[in-house]
Amino acid sequence: MSAPAPQRLAPWRVGLWIVLLLAAFGAVQYLRYGAWLYLGGAFAVIVLCAGGVLRQAWARQPLRLALLLVALWALASGGLMLAQWGQFDQARARALAQPQLAAPLLAMLEQIRRTWLLGLAFKALLLPLALWLAWRLGRPGVAAQFRARR
Repeated sequence: MSAPAPQRLAPWRVGLWIVLLLAAFGAVQYLRYGAWLYLGGAFAVIVLCAGGVLRQAWARQPLRLALLLVALWALASGGLMLAQWGQFDQARARALAQPQLAAPLLAMLEQIRRTWLLGLAFKALLLPLALWLAWRLGRPGVAAQFRARR
């Protein structure tokens, strides 16, 4: 008997791990702020990504659809976020107009701006990654790596 051939590193599985981690981070944020619908969506993505990482056949097609929906969500919500870009300058000017409150307001605005930028960066990463993964999971070579449940 020969030993089974070692598995090669599959970039699509690494991509699924990244999506899984981003969905988990999002789920924590949605739980924190009570965004229950988004929390349910993040949980579904986590389950599907876990099934994909484990190469379960039941997860491949629903995961492709979920990744396309995630890409669409990242594009739409990222576009809405970009439309708010100038509001930070306006809020900063209003905070500076109130000298007695300027320091705490500016600190709070800076924290909000960092969180906003982090969310925008995650969406910018997620958009091409989700599209690439959806395409990659449809390729015959990747589809052949998935196995039916025993």
